[in-house]
Amino acid sequence: MGYYIFTYGVKTPEIKAVFGSKDEALLQKVKANDVFQNYAEQNQETSQALIDIIKGNPYTLEGYHYGYAFIGICATLGETLPKTQEIKLGYITEVINETVAEDYDIEIDIETELFPADYADPFPLPLIADFPMIDLLDKKRLEHIASLFAKVHKTEDEIEAMLDGDDDEKGFAYEAIMGLKENIDFCLKNDLDMVVFCH
Repeated sequence: MGYYIFTYGVKTPEIKAVFGSKDEALLQKVKANDVFQNYAEQNQETSQALIDIIKGNPYTLEGYHYGYAFIGICATLGETLPKTQEIKLGYITEVINETVAEDYDIEIDIETELFPADYADPFPLPLIADFPMIDLLDKKRLEHIASLFAKVHKTEDEIEAMLDGDDDEKGFAYEAIMGLKENIDFCLKNDLDMVVFCH
């Protein structure tokens, strides 16, 4: 199955304001969101985690419950980005690194760019031991990642030809890269940060 990376565009102050807001209307809005409901159906404690975040209650559950509740918050208040593809961690991320090194002589570790080891979480979430991984790309980091891929370009037709031919792995890599570039461009043009999740 594996782990997959996915993103939303967010206004960070709006997301920060959720914590301890005691906003009952927001609580019901998030609970009604399909993404949140999907997590809550899999684990009942996700609903309690959401209540704790919004009501400002002490965190008493395992950290990952709050991570999944937080995804529901971002899915509710954030914007769905133009490319909604999920990037497989440890597979497509590695193929991306290899592809841009081979085709463009660009040395990059996309996993580290999206989830650096020294990342300081700007949201008051409890420590999450493993998954979901959460990161926030502000304007400066979005511009940095965009600059790394600045000269990388493939058209949809070129990508389709790779996927239909013998270069399907490269096709997957370029599909992910061009999608990431489009999402970053959307965030920069619309004054949004990008919240990145992986689970």
